[in-house]
Amino acid sequence: MFTEQALQDAFSTVVKRRSFPAGTVIMQVGDTITQIPIVEKGSLRILAQDTEGKERFLYHIMPGETCSMSLTCCEAKKTSGIMAVVEEDADLLMVPARYADEWMVYPEWRRYVGAAQAQRFGELLETIEKLAFLKMDEQLWDYLVKRVQATGVTTLKATHQDIAQELGSPREVVTRLLQQLQARGMVTLSRGAIEVHLADVAERASEEGL
Repeated sequence: MFTEQALQDAFSTVVKRRSFPAGTVIMQVGDTITQIPIVEKGSLRILAQDTEGKERFLYHIMPGETCSMSLTCCEAKKTSGIMAVVEEDADLLMVPARYADEWMVYPEWRRYVGAAQAQRFGELLETIEKLAFLKMDEQLWDYLVKRVQATGVTTLKATHQDIAQELGSPREVVTRLLQQLQARGMVTLSRGAIEVHLADVAERASEEGL
């Protein structure tokens, strides 16, 4: 994934490829960062967690991307402040944390790290704006869309409780809002799964000139 020969050599020498099935938690809040994951295939879902264990979905890490918070934590010698969950079966390139700083001598690595941090900062700002300005039904729909876009699969294997936990909302509220989305033809609900009708919603919005 890098073109600089010296960086390629260093990368291939120390980086290990690991595969994880969907649903695997590869990082918990409070974990010591010993390896930095770069997604080769699949995707990761990143969540924040407060002191009471309440979670909040932040963003996805897609192929070619890494977790800038892991980079920041290992540079500052801090423990992880996020939880990382495998969204879909993933192949990860695991970089030993010590090299995050040592490889700063390579211009291409510096650019890669800088781009990752800038992208995640923008996504965090977007999350904050949504929390501040979007109603819960809009936050829920945005969450469903993001998960579908991350996997390319329109049926999410998730319970109402799972979603409520990741949105920091009571389960009863999420259930009521999902039922409203179903009544509007935006989703179809079944036990332990939600089918998201992105194409139908996009087509209807186009016909209405939205």
